[in-house]
Amino acid sequence: MHCTSCAMLIEGAIEDIGVAARASFTKGELEVEYDPKKVSGSAIKEAVEKAGYSID
Repeated sequence: MHCTSCAMLIEGAIEDIGVAARASFTKGELEVEYDPKKVSGSAIKEAVEKAGYSID
């Protein structure tokens, strides 16, 4: 993430697949809250990558 707008884009991409997300540009962190029976961790990672970002 390079800025607050990046954090907002990541949150939006993840929320589009039904996952609650909170991204912090200042901390460089992404917090997600999801039901693993409905959404997989790989689907979350894929949503972030489709938005143009990566997860370390």
